[in-house]
Amino acid sequence: MNSFKNIHPAVSFFCFFFIIFIIIFSFNPIYLIIGYLGAFLFSLTILDKKAVFKSLIFQLIIFALITVTNPLFSHNGATILFFINDNRITLEALIYGAVLGFTVTGVIIWFKCFNMVFDSERLIYLFGKIFPSLALVISMTLRFIPGFIRSFRQINTASKINGSYRLGMKRFLNSFSAVITDSMESAIITSDSMKARGYGLKGRTFYHRFKFNLRDLVYLLIFISAFIICVLFKTEFEFYPNFTLNSINVIGIISFAVLSFLPFIIELKEGVKWKYSISKI
Repeated sequence: MNSFKNIHPAVSFFCFFFIIFIIIFSFNPIYLIIGYLGAFLFSLTILDKKAVFKSLIFQLIIFALITVTNPLFSHNGATILFFINDNRITLEALIYGAVLGFTVTGVIIWFKCFNMVFDSERLIYLFGKIFPSLALVISMTLRFIPGFIRSFRQINTASKINGSYRLGMKRFLNSFSAVITDSMESAIITSDSMKARGYGLKGRTFYHRFKFNLRDLVYLLIFISAFIICVLFKTEFEFYPNFTLNSINVIGIISFAVLSFLPFIIELKEGVKWKYSISKI
């Protein structure tokens, strides 16, 4: 199920925007951990569990690479762990790299959730009138990666059937080239089709099935309130020269927890209601 899709697109968009904005610009380890846990639980409810854990391995690799790489280039910090070729490796640089890695992986998993909730219809509804070209480009971009993978598998399977299974790298390059060509042709066809239908013309109207109701208003007020509280009541850290916690604000932490876990709670609640309804049949 994907009950979060039932919320008005503008409300769910603000939810994702607020969370990703705080994760990127706060650089707060507490917020990053909370945000990642919220995204991970939410992804378990809307994505295939095998795909989630497979993606987790990829994210762990990225996290480890960023964490280990940062101290090799940044030598700031007062706590020296050891030396590599007369370059000091500091604890503060290692912690900073871990926080940076958490930021990148947190944004990745939230964008995966965003991609599952927002389809082309929702994006065009939100941005089609204001930025028609941007809405079309974003919509096509979100479709590109899954469509690219699907086309590559189909072409690669066809090449195996045709007897080129043992060609190895040559078969891979031929399949990749075919997918690139197919993707470019599909983009041109989509663009011409939208232009022929009058997409982006001034005064053009289009049908949509989205209605803003009281539930959406309540969720929107919760998201906006939680975001404002997070901005006003910050927990501040310093990484250099020593990693120190300057101030901690429980109100801000709780507010960001509400903001991060509410999509998962909404999805979980609807799932429980659905199973309860099924059991009554």
